Amino acid sequence: MTTIDPGTLRTKLENGEDVCVVDIRSEEDYEENHIENSENHPIRKALVSGNVEEALTELDDLPDDKELVMVCDAGIASTETARQLQDQGKNASALDGGLNAWDQSQE
Repeated sequence: MTTIDPGTLRTKLENGEDVCVVDIRSEEDYEENHIENSENHPIRKALVSGNVEEALTELDDLPDDKELVMVCDAGIASTETARQLQDQGKNASALDGGLNAWDQSQE
């Protein structure tokens, strides 16, 4: 499984690299706090309840030509999502430690 640490992601974003950050938390959580310019695809609840296929269908419109970085609170659900996307041939990784680690890295 591929993960990316917050510092590396921040550098890629600052350098304008072609990265698509996908936040899988609920719309409410996303509105409260998120990585700037990330996309919200609130599939975490479906993943946790075991509806993996349904959840991944919600991600069908993600670009095939960009690096995808999946984000959740702590990195657990996003790691599973990234693994599933990798199995489909996508260039996907998970933010190591999730949004919690991202926020801590800014302090």
